Amino acid sequence: MSGTGAELILNAAEGALQIILTDDGRPLASQEWHRPERATEILAPALADMLQRLGLRPSDLRRIACVRGPGSFTGIRLVLATAAALRRAGKARLAGLDYMQALATSAVMARGMLWGGQVHVLTHARRNLVHYQPFMAYGPVIPAYATAEVRLLPLAESLEAVNAAVADRAGHEPANSRAGLPLICGSALARNALFAPLDERHDLAALPRLIQPTQEALCLLARHGDYFAADVEPLYVRPCDAVENLPELSRRQGLDGAATLAELERLLHLPPQSEC
Repeated sequence: MSGTGAELILNAAEGALQIILTDDGRPLASQEWHRPERATEILAPALADMLQRLGLRPSDLRRIACVRGPGSFTGIRLVLATAAALRRAGKARLAGLDYMQALATSAVMARGMLWGGQVHVLTHARRNLVHYQPFMAYGPVIPAYATAEVRLLPLAESLEAVNAAVADRAGHEPANSRAGLPLICGSALARNALFAPLDERHDLAALPRLIQPTQEALCLLARHGDYFAADVEPLYVRPCDAVENLPELSRRQGLDGAATLAELERLLHLPPQSEC
């Protein structure tokens, strides 16, 4: 049975730009940059340098796994556009990875959580809003499984959702459950004082420092990814600020706001000219 060959994993959904190169699942090299405002100018040169040092060309890549969101619009677009360009330059197949699942899987692996454990992921979306998604553990060597869709919630409402899930679990499982305490992680914990008391709770374990996926978790998700000869669609949960403001900006330019939104929708669904 032949191996998967050279693989690339990319993530820029939040503050960190993560670039990982593997060969048949074996790590070759990685870089992690914490300069989100410069990720656009960093990614291509950093990747080119990594490939050159390993004696690889972009066309040698056989699989590319890219985190598709939710998170920073700029970071998501950067990663997906880079993956799309590399696909056209060679024979790589692409897989989309979910950011919330990557964080949940990181938590499971960090704590060695067994089957049935709860993980709650809360990431910053915008002021007073978070992305929230609950997961269940299948063990530390299997990706965490989402038990509900990701939702955009106000801070207080997201905390209520976590409390309700933890209370429900406590009412259905014995106190000495092997799955361990429910885990909660994500950037929202570090950015919002409302979540600070979670550190003192005895019915769950808060991981406030787990604000980005580990490389091990990203590699695990990439190994289990579904790869296709097609571009990856982004996962946006909250509305884009620019799109929300477009009708008002159009009116200031003397244009019709509804017509501008309709034209944007048409342009977003045009196929790439290179593939027409």
